[in-house]
Amino acid sequence: MASPGWIKLPWRESKVCKMDKRWAFFTVDFELTNICAQNCLFCPRHGLTRPAGFVSPDLFASLARQLAAAGSRLTFCGMGNPLLHPALEEIAAICHEHGLYYGLTVQAPALDLHGLAQIALLRPAFIEISFPTTDPALFSKIYPGQSMQDAIEGLHNLARQRNGTRGMVINAVTVATEAASHVEISRFWQTEGFECRIQLCHSRGGNLLNTELVNAVARPVNSCGLFATHAFITWQGHLLACCHDLSGITQVADLTEITVTEAATRKLAILEHGMPFSICRNCDEPAASRPIPDRPFPESAKARSRFLKNHCQHKSP
Repeated sequence: MASPGWIKLPWRESKVCKMDKRWAFFTVDFELTNICAQNCLFCPRHGLTRPAGFVSPDLFASLARQLAAAGSRLTFCGMGNPLLHPALEEIAAICHEHGLYYGLTVQAPALDLHGLAQIALLRPAFIEISFPTTDPALFSKIYPGQSMQDAIEGLHNLARQRNGTRGMVINAVTVATEAASHVEISRFWQTEGFECRIQLCHSRGGNLLNTELVNAVARPVNSCGLFATHAFITWQGHLLACCHDLSGITQVADLTEITVTEAATRKLAILEHGMPFSICRNCDEPAASRPIPDRPFPESAKARSRFLKNHCQHKSP
C-alpha cells in the first residue's frame, strides 16, 4: 500500500541527505501487536484507528534478517503489549538466528507472573520498564487498579529471573502532577538497585486526552533527529514516520513491498526536504531535538552501543 496520497513525500527526488542509510534504522521500535488490555492514563489508545493484530512470524523473519544486516538495535514496543504475542518463543528464535540485538519495553504492571513467564520465552537482551512515579497513590491513578508495591515486587522478581539487573532500565516518564523532584526520583531507584532514566511526559503526538499530565514543551519540528536515527514498524510491516501516529497517515513505506534499504532512501529524502507531516507542526517529543548524525555510521556493535549511550538516551540528573 502506498503512502497516503494527500501527503506529498519526496522520495522520488534525486537529491537526498548524504547521511549513511544505516542511520535511518539505527534503532527500531517494532510493534509485535497493537493490542493491549491495560488502561494507562498516559496512553492515547482511545484514538487508535489502525487495524489491530499480531505480526506474523514469516513477516517478522523477513524484516529481522534485513534489520540485522543494517546493524539495527530492535525494541519490541508500540501501541500494544508485546507480551501478548502468541509466538514469543518463535520470535526470539528468529532474532537469534539472524544475530539481531533486541530488547523490550513494558509498563510496570506487566511484570506479574504471566508477564515474567512471557519475558522468559522472549529472552530479551535488555528491558526498559516504564515506571512513571514513585508515589503509590499517583501510580494507582496512572494505572487504574494497580499497586505500586506489586509492580516493585515484579521488578525484583524479574531481576532474580535474569540473575541481576544488567540490561534493566527504569524509564521514569514523569507527569506534570508528580510531586517528587528528579533528584528524589533518581535516589529512590538507586536505593531499589535499578538504573533510571528520567523523561518528561509528552502528548503522544497531540493524541493524549489527559493533557494535565504533560510537562514537555511543544514546538514545530522541521528536521527531526529522532526520525533520522530511529524507525517505527507496525505489526503489519508499515514504516511510519512516528510511533505516535494512530491512523497510519505518516506511512513512509510498506516493508512487505520494498526493502529496508529502499525505505532508508525514502527517509533520507524526507530529511533533506523537511518533515512534511502535520504531526510535526506542534511536536513535544523531547527526542525530536536530537542532532542529525554528522559522523560515519559506527561499524561495530560496541561502537553503536557507545553512540547510543552518549547521544540518544535520556539520563537522570
